[in-house]
Amino acid sequence: MKVCKIETFFNIEILVINFLVPVSDRRGLASEPISVVIGVTTCHASRRITLFQFQESNVVRPQSHPNPVQLCFVEFELDETNACLSRNGEAVALAPTPFMLLCALARQPGSLVTKDALLDEVWGHRFVSDSVLKTAISDLRKVLGDDPRQPRFIETVSRRGYRFIAGPSPAPSIPSASTTVPAVVAYPSTPFIGRTDKLSRLQRAWERACGGQRAVVWLAGEPGIGKTTLIEHFLASLGGIACARGHCVEHYGTGEPYLPVLEALADLCRSDPALPALLRTVAPTWLLQLPWLSTAQERDALRRELAGIGPDRMLREMGELLDRYTEQRPLLLVTEDLHWSDRATVQLIDYVARRRGRTRLMWLSSFRVAEVVALEHPLNSLRHELRQQRLCEEVVLDPFSETEVADYIALRSTSLARDEAFVRALHERTDGVPLFVSSVISEVMDPADDDATIEARLAGMAVPENLAAIIDHYITRLGHGQRALLSAAAVCGVEFRVETVSLALERDLACVADTCEELVREQMWLTRSRVAEPDEMAELPYSFRHALFRQVLYDRTPRSLRTHLHHQVGAALEHERMAGVPVAASELATHFDRARQPMIALRYYAEAAEAALLHFSPALCIGLTERARVLLRQAPEGIERNTLEITLATLQGVSAFHTLGVGNEARNAFERAYTRLAEVPEHPMRGRLLHGFGYLLGLRGDYAQALAVAERAETLSREANDPALMLVACIVQGEVHHLQGRTQATRHWLERALAIAEPLDIGANEIFAADPQVMLHGMLAIELVRSGLVVQGRDHMQRARTRAQALRQPMTWLVATWQEVLIEVRMGNPVRVAALADDMQTLVDEYSLALGRTACRWWRGWAEARNGAPRDGYRSIREAYDEHTGLGMRSGASEVLGYAAEALLLAGDLNAAQVELQEALRVGEELGERVYLPQLLLLEAAIARMQDRLDAGNIAARRAIEEARTQAAPWLELLALVELCEHHDAATEDRRTLAALVEQLPETDGTELVKRARSLLQATKPVN
Repeated sequence: MKVCKIETFFNIEILVINFLVPVSDRRGLASEPISVVIGVTTCHASRRITLFQFQESNVVRPQSHPNPVQLCFVEFELDETNACLSRNGEAVALAPTPFMLLCALARQPGSLVTKDALLDEVWGHRFVSDSVLKTAISDLRKVLGDDPRQPRFIETVSRRGYRFIAGPSPAPSIPSASTTVPAVVAYPSTPFIGRTDKLSRLQRAWERACGGQRAVVWLAGEPGIGKTTLIEHFLASLGGIACARGHCVEHYGTGEPYLPVLEALADLCRSDPALPALLRTVAPTWLLQLPWLSTAQERDALRRELAGIGPDRMLREMGELLDRYTEQRPLLLVTEDLHWSDRATVQLIDYVARRRGRTRLMWLSSFRVAEVVALEHPLNSLRHELRQQRLCEEVVLDPFSETEVADYIALRSTSLARDEAFVRALHERTDGVPLFVSSVISEVMDPADDDATIEARLAGMAVPENLAAIIDHYITRLGHGQRALLSAAAVCGVEFRVETVSLALERDLACVADTCEELVREQMWLTRSRVAEPDEMAELPYSFRHALFRQVLYDRTPRSLRTHLHHQVGAALEHERMAGVPVAASELATHFDRARQPMIALRYYAEAAEAALLHFSPALCIGLTERARVLLRQAPEGIERNTLEITLATLQGVSAFHTLGVGNEARNAFERAYTRLAEVPEHPMRGRLLHGFGYLLGLRGDYAQALAVAERAETLSREANDPALMLVACIVQGEVHHLQGRTQATRHWLERALAIAEPLDIGANEIFAADPQVMLHGMLAIELVRSGLVVQGRDHMQRARTRAQALRQPMTWLVATWQEVLIEVRMGNPVRVAALADDMQTLVDEYSLALGRTACRWWRGWAEARNGAPRDGYRSIREAYDEHTGLGMRSGASEVLGYAAEALLLAGDLNAAQVELQEALRVGEELGERVYLPQLLLLEAAIARMQDRLDAGNIAARRAIEEARTQAAPWLELLALVELCEHHDAATEDRRTLAALVEQLPETDGTELVKRARSLLQATKPVN
């Protein structure tokens, strides 16, 4: 034997060997010369075991049979000449050995074929035991779906052999060209161990996707099982298709939302120049996440346009993008290592899987089952849900069988592959995990040793429980400089830049780069992260070929050194960031967190949390602020700590409000920040905090506390001469006084706020989710209508609508529509309310605006009840109300319950209406909410009249009049007087009061209410 060349390739040495292989047959031993190249490779994202190439001069192989089989049986068709097996016209993946075994049996249908005959024909006279034959028969039966206890195809003849018992069938019709499935060749040019049935499933899923049936496919398995190997082989079988690939990478801190999807989009944009234009049209929020595809001006315009939208918008946009893109051609979207994914990506897969309609899309994702289950990853529950609803397909990769292990060993040593004891021992020690198999083989095999020595080495070797033991072995082979570099790189993460490691280790950049290239050439530790584009000038980062290699290196680094390296890497990344290199704040935060530098870490956690909000990911923001909250305990007391705590708590409050509503999570976070504000009164986030906290308290119905927050904002505004803070105070005051029925006070605060807002012209920003001027014009319009100044009120409402339309901000437009609905409800216009409720629903659906999701439903119910469907209207109102209050929002609850009572009254269900009304009155009393109390009292009067309790009805109507006067709301007083006079014999004093009020409210002239009033006055006019 002569060793011509030795190279390191992953963790197996590549050997080009010329040697004589002893070949046994029943006549004795012979030797044949063979030249073999053996190799195994991996890459960072793939952890794959592939690339086996042979150069042969004379290898003993079973010869082609002079009578090749071509047979149809049941639903199968066997074609030995073309080396394929198909079922109902679709190719069936079958490994070479079972395929040859099937041909040998099918050649003699109905006849006993002895074990010796099968061994001679299939294994070429090599020494193979009966158990290997038995395993191959078992594999064949699995593919055919044959039960050995009730066989349809292969019958066992005890202790003698096997019989092919399937009768021949008519040849199937040839499928049309549009549906022809390429045959799976039994002898691929690059050997691929096992997995042929899995590959066939992927190919069938792709065929379904090409036909317009979306396919979501999970590829699951443990580390080193060969998930990416299968993906690579699958892609190679498809040819030049549209494919976008993204990888989930284990990050320090929380990874960027939708990172693998953004990576795939960027990849697809590079190969398809038309995609950026499509992004601009249907997916602007995704375009915003790919800044290199647009100018700074375009990005600023997009941010303004998308202010206030929810994360659900991104889901819907991606769904539309995929639908539009796949109208032109099918798309394969590949996401690898989903167990490291962010929650947003998992949510997107869920959304895409549940969409309906024709889409030529296949989304193939790989993940490790153990990590998904152990870490309670959201993917775990999702995969079960989608499988139950038949919205996905899960392909689970099992370890190699003994036969497949033998096939793998044969690539290194044909004699060892024939040794049943060695194959079984290796399978037992590695559990058939491909990566473990390759590692152990590399460990125990030495070309200079004979088979007995190799078997003895295997027998004496401790079985590795995981790959760490093997990786440890290679760590010890590293030189001091290499190990120091890799330890620093492991602290950086799976991917790193040479400049970062150079700065962290304070080493010469060229020296570090040379060492990295050396490690790349060794094909074991490092690789380039991706292939450079022609126009890229920057140095590409490196990455570990296998995340487990990095993890073992990281774990083996002493704790004190690891802490020091985190500090050094963090400082290096800071330096690079100042030089313009994009470095995520969350990454810096985690490095300094692990370096035990809490103040620096907290600053970056705050920055990362704010960035998460800008990326429409409030859930990520909550996770970052929660980690920072734990770290705050380690930070020294002082102004800086208090400043950071206010920032983090405010961001957490905003995020919790967006994600979880107005519950205790948001309230507690805001309260922590609010409590600390006295120590840092000039905090830059005080405006966001005070407005957010005051708004939240108002929505919860905690009006007294909301007013206290507004007063605090007013005080701080005077001290700092900050008009934005005064604007916050005025808006919160106006909202609360409105709900408490104080018309004059409300108008005072709103007019004052409008005088501040108009010259500022600040629009929607980090403090105000909606434009303040639009909010104020709309709120003032409502109060002017309550005051009987209908013309002025409608003028302000029109100004609000005009500005909202010009700004094109979804939240601002929702606020304007909301306020106009309130006016139309007070004007008693169900047709207009129904139209506006539909407009709100469109906004809510289009931009995922959670705030209006319930309101548009109860207003549609109010309109339905008045338009002749009171029962349906009541159901809509009550369901929306229950959902709304279930989220902790009680603001306006008494008014919505009043809508429900009115709907039941219109349905004639007086008892149920009375129950709803009493609840409305109780809630209003509990909250101190009086804005709708006059209307509630009029409902009480109407119920009493229908129950023939006329005196009680008259008393309730007069209470409504008094309440309207107390609130300084002449429009409501006019409504109550009309109701009183219409249903009772109006006293002279009541008629005079009504006439005087009509004359005092000239702007109400022409309204339906005034028409009713004038009709009443005309009917009761004394005759001369």
